[in-house]
Amino acid sequence: MNSSRKDRNQISASIEDHPFTDYWDVFVLKHQHPWNIAFHLLGIFVFYGLLSIAWFTQNPWLLVLLPLAQLVGLAGHYWFERSHIDLQDCIFSWRASYCLGKLLLRVLIGKYQDDIDRNRKILAQYSLGNIALKENG
Repeated sequence: MNSSRKDRNQISASIEDHPFTDYWDVFVLKHQHPWNIAFHLLGIFVFYGLLSIAWFTQNPWLLVLLPLAQLVGLAGHYWFERSHIDLQDCIFSWRASYCLGKLLLRVLIGKYQDDIDRNRKILAQYSLGNIALKENG
């Protein structure tokens, strides 16, 4: 993986290497703490709530408040789950928007914890394999 792509897919400062190539898997590992997840869900509702209110009231000035949605998500990372935050994803990216939508759906259908557990297991097995390679190599 080239360095710029690796930096964008970094999970945290303590995890330097991982097997994940799909950003959803990286996203899940950055969003494990229940309160961080709650803040991200709140940010989604703030975003769409502001859009809806601006539409129904025909007041485009309310759109100026949309960055509050990102601030709510960042607060979750700041207070509950410090992980690598890519500036481009923080401001806006399609991949982050897609993952936030998928997060909402997976939480609503009760499958998000399964995603967390699966990715933790994959990362643990990968880390154990790398430790074994270093000891034998």
